[in-house]
Amino acid sequence: MIIKEINFPVIYDNHRKIGYGGNQDWFSGKWQQKAGCGSTSGANLAAYYAANIPAMKHIYKGNLDNFNQAEFLEAMNEMYRYMTPGPFGFPYVKKFADQFVIFCKERGITITPHILEKYKTKEEAFDFVKKYIDNQIPIALLILFHRAPELREDNWHWVTISGYEQEKDGRELTSVIMSNCGVRQIVKGDILFEVHPKNTLSMIAFEH
Repeated sequence: MIIKEINFPVIYDNHRKIGYGGNQDWFSGKWQQKAGCGSTSGANLAAYYAANIPAMKHIYKGNLDNFNQAEFLEAMNEMYRYMTPGPFGFPYVKKFADQFVIFCKERGITITPHILEKYKTKEEAFDFVKKYIDNQIPIALLILFHRAPELREDNWHWVTISGYEQEKDGRELTSVIMSNCGVRQIVKGDILFEVHPKNTLSMIAFEH
C-alpha cells in the first residue's frame, strides 16, 4: 500500500491534540457552526501554505510550529469574512476560489486556482487528487450531494483533501484522506468519486 499525505495542520489545545485541521464547531455562533465549513476549509489551506511555503508564511498569524486552537479559530473567523455563508450556506465553488485568491492577494500573494467540476470518470477525479497531493498541494472538496450512506452526513459540505492511499500495482486510488470537522477521515475512492447523476462534487487546488 502506498500512502501519500501532505504535512497537514494538526491543532492542539494545552498540548492535547484536538483537530486534524479546523473544526467548524469551534465557532461561537450557531450559524457559523452550521454553515462555516467553507471558512474552515479556507483556514486549513491558509495554515498549510503558511507552514509549508516560506513566501506565504504571513497569511496565517499564529504559531506555525505548533498550531493551537485559539489562534486557528482566529484564522477561521478571518476567513469567515471572505466566505460568509448566505441562507443556503456557501456551496459556491468558483466563489470559494475567487475569495481565497482575494484573501491571498490582499496579503501580497498571487495564487492560481484549478477547479475540477463535473468529471466524466472517477479516474479523472483520481488523477486530479494524485496530481496535487503528489505536489504537496491540499484540495478543497465540496460535496454538494452524494448518495452513498457513508457520506449522508457530508452533503452540502466542504472538506479538505490531504492525501490518498493506493495499491502498489494499481492505478485507482484505494482511499482518500481528508480533514472533515477536525477529524482525519478516510473514504474509499470508488465510493467518493462514483459517477452518478445524483452525485455532485467539485474540487479546487491552488498553486503558488
